[in-house]
Amino acid sequence: MIYVLVEGLDDQMAVPRLAERESLQVRCISMNGKSNIVRRKQGFEDTVRRQHAIGGRAFVVLMDGDVTYPPYQTLAEERQDMALRVESLAAELGIPIQVCWSVLELESWLIAGLERRATYCGLRNVGRVPTNTESTPQDPKRWLADHLHGDYRPRIAECLAGSIEMQQAKRRNQSLQLFLAALRQVAGSETTP
Repeated sequence: MIYVLVEGLDDQMAVPRLAERESLQVRCISMNGKSNIVRRKQGFEDTVRRQHAIGGRAFVVLMDGDVTYPPYQTLAEERQDMALRVESLAAELGIPIQVCWSVLELESWLIAGLERRATYCGLRNVGRVPTNTESTPQDPKRWLADHLHGDYRPRIAECLAGSIEMQQAKRRNQSLQLFLAALRQVAGSETTP
């Protein structure tokens, strides 16, 4: 089983559906915010160590790529240092760990897979969907909320993750491709002695 540390409940509900559509099984752990993942003390490292102690053997850390929190000042700094932190922890525990970013947010992946005129999962007629959801819409959660009959909730994210056109989503958002590739790599490493 691959454990995926995610920022919140939306991701916790959507990521397993996306993974199962690619024949991968994951269990998500909500970190209740990106700041809880990146912080130096009691950040993702402590969670991975606890999960490893009770049997977890493969991990992916998934974060949104739109904003950052201390100790980082920029996303570039975050990407560089998080890769080093993950590499260090993987060496310490002797297990596969990857870090990934959803660009701009996980909702960008969901938007990328929407079909023109989609009305499933509470959507109003969607209309034209951006061809590169890593750059637009700038606020993916707001975009989805504006295209729903009701409020955007975690159940909507889960429904969309099970309903979107995956090949189109991967074409329109490279970070989704990278995340799925990381899951496959970790899954392969998990079974290798």
